[in-house]
Parts: sequence; C-alpha cells; structure tokens
Amino acid sequence: METTQESEKTRLTEVWTVLVVILVLNAAFVWAISTNLLPQSFFGYGRFLLLGSVLALLVAIFRGPHGVVGLIRPMTVWRVSPWWYLFAVSWAPLLCSVVLAIKSGLIGGDAFYLDRGILYNPSGLRMVTTASFVGEIVWVSYAINRLSGRFTVLESSLIVGVFWTLWWMPIVVLDVAVIPGLSFGSLLTNMLGIAVTCGFVYAKTGSGLIVMILQVTLNLMLLVFPVAPYSGGAKTFWMFAVLYLLAALGLHIAFGPRPLLRGRKSAAATTEA
Repeated sequence: METTQESEKTRLTEVWTVLVVILVLNAAFVWAISTNLLPQSFFGYGRFLLLGSVLALLVAIFRGPHGVVGLIRPMTVWRVSPWWYLFAVSWAPLLCSVVLAIKSGLIGGDAFYLDRGILYNPSGLRMVTTASFVGEIVWVSYAINRLSGRFTVLESSLIVGVFWTLWWMPIVVLDVAVIPGLSFGSLLTNMLGIAVTCGFVYAKTGSGLIVMILQVTLNLMLLVFPVAPYSGGAKTFWMFAVLYLLAALGLHIAFGPRPLLRGRKSAAATTEA
C-alpha cells in the first residue's frame, strides 16, 4: 500500500510541476515577444516548441528517457472503430452548424457563409496540425491521463481545461496575436468544453491520433465557420462555447467513463476494498 501511495504522490508531483512550469515559462515567452525581446516570428511555432520541450524535459527528469518515449505512444494507436474517426471529423462542424442554425432562427438571414481559405493554405494547415499534435500530447494523453490516476476523467479534464485557459491568458492579456473580442469567460468555457471532449475520446479509445484529428477539425472549423469572435461576433462565440461544453458534458453523462465525480470514485473503491 505504501508503494502505491508513493507512486501516486510521485505522479501527482510530476504532473503539477509540469503544468505550473508550462504556465510560467509560456508567460515569460509571450512577455518577451510582446516587449520585442524576441522577434514576432518566434511566436507561431515557438510557443508549441516550448510547450513540447518543457514537457519532454521534465518527464525525462522525473522518469528518464523511457518516459519521454512513452509520450508519443498514444499517437500510434490507430486500430479503433471507424466510428471514432467519423466522430472526430464531424463533431465540430455539427456543433458549428447547430449554433449557426440557432442564430439564423433568432435573427434571420443567412449565417452559413463559409471561409474555406484555410483549407487551401499549406502554411496554415501546418500550423493547425502542429498545434493539435503538441496540444494532444501535452494536455490530453499526458496531463488528463496522468491526473486520471487520482481524479476521475471528467474532473481531470476540467482541471486541464483551467490550465489550458491559463496558458492562453498571457496571449490575451499582452495582446500578442490574440483573437479580437475574446473574453476570459468565453475562452474558459470553450477550453473546458474542448478538454472535456478530448478526455472523453481519449478515455474511450486510448488513441492520441483520434484526439489530434478531433482537434485539427475543431481548429479548422473555427476558421471556416463564422463562430469565432472576429467572424461571428462575441455572442456567437459564447453560444458556441456553451454548446460545446454542454455537449461534452452530455457525452460523459450518457456514455461515461464512470464514475463522473471523485466522491463516487472513492466510494466505489471503498466498497471494492
């Protein structure tokens, strides 16, 4: 029992350290960009290089090289039901369409104009793919998975959603390549929804690849559909963020994984003991 407790303590120490250091170094990096200590050209890929490098370095310190290799392993899990691939590519456009349908019904007019420019932009597609790849490894297959040893998947996802939001905040506060009209509340709601959805998919499939596809599709759809603050307005983005979070919570409530809350997890463990 002591070995198990020590192992859990070590896991939690590692993941909390990683999350906090990521926030601190990201804030320093964005500040350096905003004050021109670093060139603006470093921002695009630099923030993701920093994000991935910090994770790899700290995992190597805590667990050695084998731990770093293990970070990539979920990306090799591709033998899952084809339905999960369909879900990954259809979830975001479906919810975007629902939001725009509601908006059209409320205010009238045609809200379904699409901007397909990003789909024909190789550099933009590379950036979206890079962001989704690094984000999946850091926030989902590492952080959510690591926290799930102590918390439920839903709780772990919500915790990561908060840290994910805080990772974005220096970009918003210091106004470095930030999306116009993005408020803290809508950002938090959106990131919670994203984290909860990713946690659900990862728990069900164990596949980082499926989560990455889900994220690539979401990032693209936010550029294609007019639901972002700069394209659809702040109210539309709020509507999208709330719907995404509610839909994500609905997935957990309907399909698990259970228990949803730690209290029930602890109770179940006590009963089994």
